[in-house]
Amino acid sequence: MSIIAFPSAASARSENRPARPSLLRLWLQRIRARRSLAALNPDQLRDAGIEPWRLRHEIRKPFWRG
Repeated sequence: MSIIAFPSAASARSENRPARPSLLRLWLQRIRARRSLAALNPDQLRDAGIEPWRLRHEIRKPFWRG
């Protein structure tokens, strides 16, 4: 009986595409996240423990700034 070894997901990923997201994908994630934050109402912000001044600071940042 022989043992068949399958490549791990990490090694397969490194052969096909990079493990970290591309810069464009990162920027799109930031845009979506900041739009979602901007859509929260005051009760949701309070439940999440986010101060209004911190929210305003975050959603005003350009997408290229982390």
